[in-house]
Amino acid sequence: MALDLRDSVVVITGASSGIGRATALAFAAEGARLVLASRGREALADVERACRERLADYQKNNADLQRAADVLVVPADIGDPAAVDELTRATLERFGRIDVWVEAAAVGIAGPLGSEPVDELRRLVDTNVLGATLCARSAVTVFRAQGHGVLVLVGSLLSVFPNPVIPLYSMSKFAVRGLALSLQQEVARHPRIRVCLLMPGTVDTPFFQRSANHSGRRLRAIPPAYAPERLAARILAVARHPRRQTTVGVVSHLMLAAHRLAPRTAESVIGWWGGAFVTGSSAVPPGPGAIFEPLSRGAVHGGYRRGRVRRRLGTWLGSRT
Repeated sequence: MALDLRDSVVVITGASSGIGRATALAFAAEGARLVLASRGREALADVERACRERLADYQKNNADLQRAADVLVVPADIGDPAAVDELTRATLERFGRIDVWVEAAAVGIAGPLGSEPVDELRRLVDTNVLGATLCARSAVTVFRAQGHGVLVLVGSLLSVFPNPVIPLYSMSKFAVRGLALSLQQEVARHPRIRVCLLMPGTVDTPFFQRSANHSGRRLRAIPPAYAPERLAARILAVARHPRRQTTVGVVSHLMLAAHRLAPRTAESVIGWWGGAFVTGSSAVPPGPGAIFEPLSRGAVHGGYRRGRVRRRLGTWLGSRT
């Protein structure tokens, strides 16, 4: 039976920007009860306002929905166990259950291994690996107690195709993929508890501007970069009808098919493509980006789909998923 998103309770981490923000807005448009988490209070307040507007529009078109626009904001660093516990506690205290947990928070580091300071490496592991694990642990614990729930872990195709320019981020997504596969086996005997892994290719989000960068060149989205709304729509789809593993876009599907047929060749070619196009021609000094600082204002898009050819190519490819 498909989940009715209108009355579902949905926790979204990394909700202030990129895929997380797009997902929050998409669930709001379906009338879900939302719990939004990220490090930045100001950015969370901004996305909260946008979600309440979407919920208000939903209510106008659904007169039978007789409840307030439920949005709970919980500032939280998911790399902090106490913060994740508080996020879970606050959600259960407010709503009594969790139907869907979307773990979309992540930070990035670019550059050869060893070019990054250890504190940046620790920040990446704390967020992308420890944070994803803490969220999954809390979600699955709640799901077992209540007998149902869907956990969506936002991974990456970089968990299959390593990229030499962003090796640490790729490593962290291998860990998320391993966590998802293991949890799927763990909950296999619970038909109403599902763990879903979303493995997108490059997405047009502010992730690249915010990442720590020691590559010497400005970071950019590897073409073709998909719109975050495409990913949000797929997350809603797997919340309704859970799937073990999924991706978005014909190019992503072709990459996975190529890897099944000729893994070494696919990894070599796609690794070269990703390494060549994740940086631009502009030189930039090394720096930590925004991986240590919470956002004061978030955004869905990164601005990498503005070119006419790229936009048309992305639309054409997206229509053939």
